[in-house]
Parts: sequence; C-alpha cells; structure tokens
Amino acid sequence: MNTKKLVLLALMVALSAVGAYIVLPSPIGTVALDSAPGYLSSLLFGSINGSIVLFLGHLLSSLKMGFPLGMIHLLIAVLMGGCGIAFYYVYKKTNIIISSVLVILLNGVVITALLIPFLGYAFFLSMVSPLLVGSAVNIILAGVLNKILADRIDLNKLNREGTVDVKD
Repeated sequence: MNTKKLVLLALMVALSAVGAYIVLPSPIGTVALDSAPGYLSSLLFGSINGSIVLFLGHLLSSLKMGFPLGMIHLLIAVLMGGCGIAFYYVYKKTNIIISSVLVILLNGVVITALLIPFLGYAFFLSMVSPLLVGSAVNIILAGVLNKILADRIDLNKLNREGTVDVKD
C-alpha cells in the first residue's frame, strides 16, 4: 500500500469517527453513521480496506458510548468487517442493489441473531429494527457517494496509483 492510499484510508477512519457522533435512535445508542465510510472504502479501495474501516468505525462508535455491551463489541466489529468483505465481493459479482440488500439483511438481522446466545432474544427484538434502518442509511449513503465520485473522478487511477484526476 502506498502512502497516498494509506492517507485516504486514515481519512475514512476519521470520517467513521465523525459519523459515530451522528446517532440514530436505538436502545444502546451505538447505531450511527460510522459505517458509511467503511462501506464506501469497500467500494473504492477493496474488501480488506473497507473491512478495516468498518472494524475501527464500530469500535470508535462503541467507545463513544462507553462500550455498553462490553467485550462483545470486539465480536461485532469483526462481524462488521465481514460485512465489508461481503459487500465488496457481492458488488463485484452482481450489482449495487443486490449487494446493498444482502448486507443490510446481514448486518441488521444475521449479526443481531448471532448475538442471541450472548445477549438474549429480547436484545434481538429491540435492536433488529434500528439496525436495519441504520444499515440501510449507511449503505445507501455509501452507494450514493460512490456513484457521485465515480462520475467525477477516475476511480481506476485512484486504485492503481493513489492519485485523483477530476473528470471534465
């Protein structure tokens, strides 16, 4: 990874930290716009980079709230990173709509269901709706930003060289 790409990745992590302060209503307060930069990073820079931003973004959002679920936030952060990988690969194989719907369901329902053994069914019922809405907002925002950027800059050159040329 060259320096320019590393700086762009750090910028995305910083945007995740800012997004952590834009909170959507939920019982534990960790549903925020911290994931949009991670999903955008998956689209722009690939699965691993997006996964890193999603992992760190969730930890920053949880840190801001005082880690209300304790160490389970590490598991959630890993699962969020997995969502970034899934988002990238499904997007590359299909399109933005299918990948978005899949990852919204993966983040909002599947990950929450995986936490039932640790946090109980009541947690699942209380969090599934806010997480579906939060996932949808984050992923739609990332998709829209990706489309805007793709129309204005050469994303292939960005990925290849780490430099940006603005299209006329």
